[in-house]
Amino acid sequence: MKKTIVIISSILGGVILALAAAFLIIKFGGFLKTGTPLSVDSEPPVVSQPVDAPPVEITPTDVLTFTAPKYESFTTEDETLTFNGLVEGNKTLLLNGEEIVYDEKGAFSHSVNLKYGKNTFKFQIGSISRTFTVHRRYVIITAYTPKTAQTLSAGAKLNLSVTARSGAIVTAKFNGSTITLTEQTPNPNGFSSFTNSVDLPKGHYVDKNLGTITFKAVHNGFSESFTTGKIVCKREDIVVDFDPNATPSGGNYINVGSGIICEVVANDAETFTGTTNNDKSKPFNNYLPKGTVDYSSANLVTVKTDGYNHQLVTLRCGRKVYVAKRRSPYTDFTAVTKQYVGTLPDHNELSVADFSSNGTHTKLTLNTNWKAPFEFELKDQAYNSNFTVNNVTFNYVDITFCYATVFDGEIVLGDNHPIFKEVKIIKNKSDYTLRFILKKQGGFYGWTSYYNAENQLCFEFLNPVQISEADNEYGADLTGARILIDIGHGGTKDTGAGGLGGKATMEKHRNLVLGNKLKAELEALGATVYMTRTTDVEQLSDYKMNLLKQLKPDYCIAIHHDGNSKSYMNGFGSYYFQPYSKAAAQFMQNHNSNLTVGGEKLYKSTTLKFHYYFMGRVSVCPVVLTENGFMSNRYDFDNIINDDINTQKAKAITKGIVEYFMSIKE
Repeated sequence: MKKTIVIISSILGGVILALAAAFLIIKFGGFLKTGTPLSVDSEPPVVSQPVDAPPVEITPTDVLTFTAPKYESFTTEDETLTFNGLVEGNKTLLLNGEEIVYDEKGAFSHSVNLKYGKNTFKFQIGSISRTFTVHRRYVIITAYTPKTAQTLSAGAKLNLSVTARSGAIVTAKFNGSTITLTEQTPNPNGFSSFTNSVDLPKGHYVDKNLGTITFKAVHNGFSESFTTGKIVCKREDIVVDFDPNATPSGGNYINVGSGIICEVVANDAETFTGTTNNDKSKPFNNYLPKGTVDYSSANLVTVKTDGYNHQLVTLRCGRKVYVAKRRSPYTDFTAVTKQYVGTLPDHNELSVADFSSNGTHTKLTLNTNWKAPFEFELKDQAYNSNFTVNNVTFNYVDITFCYATVFDGEIVLGDNHPIFKEVKIIKNKSDYTLRFILKKQGGFYGWTSYYNAENQLCFEFLNPVQISEADNEYGADLTGARILIDIGHGGTKDTGAGGLGGKATMEKHRNLVLGNKLKAELEALGATVYMTRTTDVEQLSDYKMNLLKQLKPDYCIAIHHDGNSKSYMNGFGSYYFQPYSKAAAQFMQNHNSNLTVGGEKLYKSTTLKFHYYFMGRVSVCPVVLTENGFMSNRYDFDNIINDDINTQKAKAITKGIVEYFMSIKE
């Protein structure tokens, strides 16, 4: 039997907005009293009262004392002000440069007219002076509602009311919007009621602090502003369904209940295993495109990555995703997903709209009822405990469409399709899997997904570029090959490893030097070459990843140099993340292992292994991260700053790229 738990997030039956029309008359008797405006517009029109501050008491002196007023600084509504006091000794008393008469006992009483706004009165007797700052208030607002802090229901109507001078322009600034209040029938006393209302937001699963309301009225060239207490909007009632049958069985599904939807709002969202509380991506944790929605847990998981706290949300499909992600190399965050209250369909239906090849890519376009998540995995690929791949063993690609109960259409492969030899549509217990069987083991080169303008789900699979042999030192013509060189680090915040030769030899500089040499070698062979940077500039990790997804090249090579506190560490490193990048990384290591200068091997050691490098996790093409020697090792560093040796390094990297392209050539 179905059980339902209702999380009560607001008072049963809703909150009745009893907004009292209490009439607050603000009157000053020579000094500031309770009810003084809490905030003031300092821009034109002229402000008739000061920023809220307590009145300043007079400090008495032996020569000049005052019995009225009581304060040196205050606000009043009076038109005139009288100064009463006593002078000791026979000295001239001046007020703003004008002499004030006192009697034989030294007593004086002097009245002044006050203008609206700030009035300054400086008394002087000999070397003694006393300055009074008096603000005459031009009363515009006499009452406003709400005034104190309010906690209201989601979706409730918040009534706004201000009593202000007839003919005034009255606005309320609230929750990022400015609302104009409408004047009702003027009262005979010259003041009117101004009203409006605003609907509070809905669809949030946590209480929302909407901030304060600032009421502002402008009249006759003056303005007044009052600020309320904070307005809190309670979360909606959330029905969480714990019926075991509500969560699909099989696969990786997790019972997170229903009622809270998570939506991908970034270009895409990297996924992590849903049953673990970390953000270590795995080669079988695919990205989900912008717009993807799924039910999610209300409880967030906090993980620390590179010293920064990130929050993860768990999806029903069995994956975790970031709430927001740090904009490396900066410290601020950008939203990846958003959560809100809602209901999703209980199943999904898909159909094939198109399947075709445009030369560089094979494209699958699917009609779908809603933007449900999917799983993308290379099968059956064996991984070591550290995800290093001994051998590329996968023979097919599985795309499992979560919650799909219908999959219509047919995918027809031509005899000469560059990647696939067969496609199978498999009905699972709770969803469908589309299986693409490869023409050869490990013969897969990259993919990406997105929703197009018609909200169709699109997959693009990279076709292997076909290069030709040539009579040159590399034996190849790379015409048609598109290669992105990722130049590591850059700018003032992301300099990379420090060099033994000071600032001029920091890693960011050496990466660009080697990258430019590599670019020249590849272009000489006919390749189209892109670079993530050509000058010393900072680049966000997301910028580089999005550039790779935009260009969708045939190959991406990242140029870095290593560093370590242990100066004896040395050598070359070739790293991969995706299994289909393993071969490219292997060729890269081979040619750098065999790189000789002066008859001797350049690198004393070389490494080939799995790495979490952020560019490598982008799935559009094979990505190889290279660490071309240690900036912290004297032997490696001397080679790093040697121009001729850098040329030899660029040639070795080029040979690794050429051999990879030759290996996938039909």
